[in-house]
Amino acid sequence: MNLNTYINKLNLYIGNENGKQTSLLLSLDHGHVNVFLNQAVEACFHHIDSTCKNRLEAPWNEVASNHLKTLVHVDAGDYDEAFETQKELVQAFQRGMSNMTRWCLPALYIINNDLRIIASKADDEADMAIEGQRKKLEEAANVISKSFTYCITDRGVLSSSKKYGTYCMIGILFRIYFKLKQQNLCKNVLKAVKAADMPSIEQFSKSDRVTFRYYLGRLYFLEEDYVKAEHELDLAFKECTNQHIKNKELILQTLLPVKLMRGILPTKAIFKKFPRARRTYSGLATSIKIGDIKAFNVVLSDFESLLIRQGTYFAIEKAESIAIRQLFRKVYLVLGLNTRIPIQTFKKALEFEGMNVEIEEAEWMLANMIYKGYMKGYLSHEKMFLVLSKDNPFPPVAQVAQA
Repeated sequence: MNLNTYINKLNLYIGNENGKQTSLLLSLDHGHVNVFLNQAVEACFHHIDSTCKNRLEAPWNEVASNHLKTLVHVDAGDYDEAFETQKELVQAFQRGMSNMTRWCLPALYIINNDLRIIASKADDEADMAIEGQRKKLEEAANVISKSFTYCITDRGVLSSSKKYGTYCMIGILFRIYFKLKQQNLCKNVLKAVKAADMPSIEQFSKSDRVTFRYYLGRLYFLEEDYVKAEHELDLAFKECTNQHIKNKELILQTLLPVKLMRGILPTKAIFKKFPRARRTYSGLATSIKIGDIKAFNVVLSDFESLLIRQGTYFAIEKAESIAIRQLFRKVYLVLGLNTRIPIQTFKKALEFEGMNVEIEEAEWMLANMIYKGYMKGYLSHEKMFLVLSKDNPFPPVAQVAQA
């Protein structure tokens, strides 16, 4: 596709307000890219600006010229220059957004997401990059946040409003903030959404809803609000289509630790369908279920580096209390449902599982189980006995977790 053909097509799609086709002509990953690059790009590179200026109205002249220059820079592997031209593309698009309606949103998504990708590559390939610094990605976030603002503050008629691009922009921003480990910035975005007069989230595309709920669930997870985290991640998992196995696996990376630490074990069907989840969590789930603390700690140690990398290690570590509860229940069952059990017996059970604890620590563990509701009864410190309730002394863990 030569320059004139490209401009003719772009003009046609803009005139028809065909957002989908316009977005493809502004994408870095479309059929026109290789065809354009093979059309003696160097010969016409210096004429791109003038040709676009003469053939296209603002802001599309700048949008098109910067897109074509970005293609050349990316093809040459010069991501620093590609970042600059892609940034100018997005900013030119933003300047014209006041005259556009909802039809422009597919293009808005493509150009902002491509800016994120180019920024990441530019940071990765920086010659003098300081570990942990991602200056281009931070700059990209500042530019993309303006796209978010243009969407959420649109005052046009709701049916054609750019507000319907809000959650799409949030998805790109949250992805950047998490990569930069600046999750605190997500709160500013959430405050803006709460304050805005927005359509119901159910009116947005399923992909936007899934992405938003996934990151919102991870935010709650970081804040240790595990009930809300589980709720959002559950919704994201259920709405994510079965064709997107990798995305569902990604959701499970946070969702399964939340469920395990709350004593809710994954089903066999989940492990059968998602092999990565099975490799990581099946051993942990089994050891929790049977109260095998020794096996739990072995598996936890084996997957320590992976879980730390995923940011879920400490949540999984908390699930040990569920395994201990199951061990205490086994003691109760082995002793023939005796409701008066010496604390020393529980101490010996813990020692058998490799936990060398003093009698006081065993007593504290029992007290903690009663406090959390995993056991019903009371401790006689004077006689060093646990006295269990005769009525359902070990309530179902999932039931306690939901309370």
